[in-house]
Amino acid sequence: MLSSTGRAQEAWLVTYGPGEEVWEMFGHNALWLRDPATGLDHTYSFGYFEIERAGFHLDFARGIMNYYGAASPAEREFAFYRQRGRSISAQKLALAPEQVRELHRALHGAIHPHPRFYAYDYYRANCSTWLRDLINDATGDQLRPGLQATPARLNYRDHTRRMTHHRPWIQTGILLLMGHAIDQPITAWEEAFLPEALARWLAEAELDTGPLVTDRMVLHDPGIFVPPPSPRSPWGLLLLAGLVGGGLIVLATRRGGAAGAWVWRLGAAGAGLAGSVLLLMALATDHHDTGGNAALLLLHPLWWLLLVPRVARWKRWLKLGLLLSMLAGALVLAWPGLLQDRPALLGLLLPILAAILWSAGRSRR
Repeated sequence: MLSSTGRAQEAWLVTYGPGEEVWEMFGHNALWLRDPATGLDHTYSFGYFEIERAGFHLDFARGIMNYYGAASPAEREFAFYRQRGRSISAQKLALAPEQVRELHRALHGAIHPHPRFYAYDYYRANCSTWLRDLINDATGDQLRPGLQATPARLNYRDHTRRMTHHRPWIQTGILLLMGHAIDQPITAWEEAFLPEALARWLAEAELDTGPLVTDRMVLHDPGIFVPPPSPRSPWGLLLLAGLVGGGLIVLATRRGGAAGAWVWRLGAAGAGLAGSVLLLMALATDHHDTGGNAALLLLHPLWWLLLVPRVARWKRWLKLGLLLSMLAGALVLAWPGLLQDRPALLGLLLPILAAILWSAGRSRR
């Protein structure tokens, strides 16, 4: 509980580097408040979830993400991140004692009664945006105007590619699910969704009284889980996987027999299932960034129709429609700046889908 005599005298932004788990890849941060006179030495942070709660995974799939904040003794939290092999750095904020006390009250009110849930969003309501907003309020809104007027170097998609570069299949899954909203230019204010970006922008921020950050220290730096400065995509690996997958489908079809027919049918079923998932994510969940997904031009439920026994000539039109849809998807995903520039996905999907379509036509002949 917040003591009526509490007098937090120092406020530090603590930035934790990325980790190995999926939920650790983008890093984390906290506000560290210290007051030796009262024994206050705690970190306050957001973005916690109850993964063991019954129904958590179903709610997550539906886009219902109820997260909360927590406070912890600083040394206990630092020991946890050291054990996880994650870097720890801290920046002292140039806040007057009354500003730090107001920040302390705001943090307490956002966390208690514990747990106090909020609607989480990957890019717009996460651990870092909470701290960005609280620091901005503590400075009397001196932070927001400048950051909103400054273009970010990278957008949401590029940062996602940076932070997940060492887990190529996770990166591919995320980018396949996300729509064009994450491809739009963003401001420095929005870029502060990433803990390392918030730390960087605060280091450059100027208040009426001078620089916002007056001191910096590194508490732990194991030198692992270091993201690259520029976005990376595993296009070579995806292209190889696509060529191998498509080649196996063609080879099985050419050999003929029941086994060959089952191979391309399994591929069509997989494409239809993936397309159904993309469509459900876009239309039937609260994951707002999955809408407007151009990958639906390549993967969609119409692939299921290839499995329906031939009963009429409209199957010829179905295959033509699938081919035209593939071409449109290739154009949208490969054309830089058109809508959703993700050519690496084409290396994986086009060879497999083309092989399925060719095999379906050959099998029927």
